[in-house]
Amino acid sequence: MNDKDLRQMQGLMDSLERNGLKGAVVLDLPSTQFVRINLMLLKGLSEDRGLAGMFISVDRPHQYMVHLLSMHQIKAAGLIFIDAISRFSADSKVASANVGFVDGPFHIDRLPTAMSQWEKGNGSKAKLSECKFAIIDNLSSLLTYNSFASVELFLRSFVKALDSSGNVIVPLLIDSQKSMLLYEVARSISREEIRVMDIQKGMDNKPMRISDQNFRVEGS
Repeated sequence: MNDKDLRQMQGLMDSLERNGLKGAVVLDLPSTQFVRINLMLLKGLSEDRGLAGMFISVDRPHQYMVHLLSMHQIKAAGLIFIDAISRFSADSKVASANVGFVDGPFHIDRLPTAMSQWEKGNGSKAKLSECKFAIIDNLSSLLTYNSFASVELFLRSFVKALDSSGNVIVPLLIDSQKSMLLYEVARSISREEIRVMDIQKGMDNKPMRISDQNFRVEGS
């Protein structure tokens, strides 16, 4: 990350901390910037604040984010990955990460149960119950595999379950211009909303797109 990225990340963390780092918070931004903001969130919450958390991959295999974290030298020792997109094409041994696989992005309303079963059956010391934040890489991608009703049910249940635990922050990345209905659902269950404006512009006023980095999942 360059200096501008770090300043933007700090501004984002300041906004989240004003809400007490708990509850669901809508981040409204262009979908082309989801990867970049996810990276900022992971650095700010996991590395800088030292919080344990979970990153749920429903759009790209978890190794993609592990690759970016490594490339930017971001340490996320307390991070648990839940991979719902590459259950049959990726191997948890490929990347050095605490990772659990669930049966895919279909029937997403069953994900909380699958996550609970995974926690009971894995041998990792990392526990989902100890997480202080939860990030889903791209909520709108779930609509490719599920009905809107199923995605809405999952999102409401997911946020409610984490809210009941007390101090867990759930940033919900939504592009309101492309997913207005999902955006409205997210707003209705969130404490606050943060509009991330002009984040695609770098110091030279040209687009900065972390998502353009070359990446290939081994075995695919």
